[in-house]
Amino acid sequence: METFIITGGAPLQGEVTLGGAKNVALKVLVASLLTDEELVIDNVPDIRDVQFMVEVLQSLGVHIHRSGSTVTAQNKHVDQNRVPLDIGARLRTSSMVIGPLLARYGSAMIPNPGGCRIGARPIDRHVAALRSMGAVIDYQSDDGYFHATAPRGLTGISFEFTKNSHTGTETILLASVLAKGKTIIKGAAEEVEVDELIALLNSMGAKILRSNPGEIIIEGVASLHGAHYTIMPDRNEAVTYAIGAIVTNGDILVTGIQPDYLRSFLEKLDKVKAGYTIHNDSIRFFRPRK
Repeated sequence: METFIITGGAPLQGEVTLGGAKNVALKVLVASLLTDEELVIDNVPDIRDVQFMVEVLQSLGVHIHRSGSTVTAQNKHVDQNRVPLDIGARLRTSSMVIGPLLARYGSAMIPNPGGCRIGARPIDRHVAALRSMGAVIDYQSDDGYFHATAPRGLTGISFEFTKNSHTGTETILLASVLAKGKTIIKGAAEEVEVDELIALLNSMGAKILRSNPGEIIIEGVASLHGAHYTIMPDRNEAVTYAIGAIVTNGDILVTGIQPDYLRSFLEKLDKVKAGYTIHNDSIRFFRPRK
């Protein structure tokens, strides 16, 4: 069992550069299943969840090579549709491979996803959307797998999320870019990480447009090509360092940051009169007063 021992009482000070956003990296890696061409991804964080996703894709036959913070993925060697239980069950987003596998190969077997347990996080809405697109999906409790087939491929739909679902929105995006016809997602998640996935898919040849707040329109295409993409800095990491500086009466300069993506958080800091100074792609966080 891992143990962290923290001796408190000291202000946190210094300078740190953000890593790439985990919540973008995982989905961009899944997008490698959508093409036989090479996908080159820069600024990939070297963290456990990313390694888990790499193992998920490698279990399907995707060739992945890492050099520093750059990952190259190519899936033309995919030779099976089943994610091993011991690999897929460790990571909730492993379930997202189901869309590309159905769209390109017509079948998929994914284990009931694991990962962090933040309240009730079922994938029933993801499954409902894919069923509406023409997939036949059954969960078999005896083996712990979702068994899915789409013998006629996937077809575009109009689907509405009555409750915001970040992963659900991205699951439909990854499934619908190669589906026949138009897909409209209503009640779609609006986080910038979703927009980053959209940008990556569009750079691969997809046709995706945010038409209105909470609405995304996807025109299915016959195929996608490779791309070279750089992952945005991690907003959650930036906020963690900011709070660490402020609550310890410290002073931290966070570099490699995109201030526009932190607007809501910075507004909260204004309310509590916490200190921060923006310098292009860096922000200094500190506590000027109690």
